[in-house]
Amino acid sequence: MKFRYHILLFALLILITAACTPQIPATSAPAIQAPTEPAATATPDWQTYTNTEAGFSIRYPSTWKLETLPDQNSGALHAVSLTGAEGGIQLDWGVGLGGGCTPEGIQTIKVAQGELQTCYGKNADGTEQWGNISKALPNTGFSAHAYTADTASSSHDLVLQVISTLSFP
Repeated sequence: MKFRYHILLFALLILITAACTPQIPATSAPAIQAPTEPAATATPDWQTYTNTEAGFSIRYPSTWKLETLPDQNSGALHAVSLTGAEGGIQLDWGVGLGGGCTPEGIQTIKVAQGELQTCYGKNADGTEQWGNISKALPNTGFSAHAYTADTASSSHDLVLQVISTLSFP
């Protein structure tokens, strides 16, 4: 009788554990493939944006425009945008970053020193976006948002190539 009680208790414990464990559905979004050798594929006329205060840098085509955006969160949140005909990337650092993502949209994206998680989405018009590309830096928070301006595979590839040069020296 004692043996049956222990088995019943053990089975009940397994059922409770299984019911309380969050189930993350498999992603149905396409896998993100960035160029495998960002430094080799970046053309010589690319420019580099370096932020020594926050501790990151990124390379981008010389045809893209760099713009400093107005501070937010009472001056505690800073941003720059890089935009071109293919799409763009916004880089944010400071205090006041946030956002969420459904488990279905979470993927990884290649950066210069490995991978970071991103919230991937495809818009109704076929353009793509990668949000909440975040990393805790020694002195501040960091987040990026990338997007394509059209559905051309060349735009997709170029935006991911730019993101793949994101570095945290």
